[in-house]
Amino acid sequence: AQERYGKGKVMSGDQLRWGLENLALDQKALDKLGLGTIMKPLSTSCLDHEGSRQARLHTWDGKKWNYSSDWIEADDTIIKPMVKQYADKYAAEKKLTRRTPADCQS
Repeated sequence: AQERYGKGKVMSGDQLRWGLENLALDQKALDKLGLGTIMKPLSTSCLDHEGSRQARLHTWDGKKWNYSSDWIEADDTIIKPMVKQYADKYAAEKKLTRRTPADCQS
């Protein structure tokens, strides 16, 4: 968001939302941040606030962190219906209208 709206400036809620919905961390960016082996590339959008659904386990041996699993990918056939169920419940309780794809033009 700061790349688009101004570095070092306080972001409005709409500007922050834009940033969260347009996050793009490719392998080059992750490597530059020192996260290249810790996480997979990640991108988010208006319709997908989660991005990557992959993780791996790390264990501490008393001196350093070690990878203790391969990459594990979440099962969207289980997770997406659960997220939708609770999002729908929250929206109904708060009397919120779900955003449509047309709302996602940014």
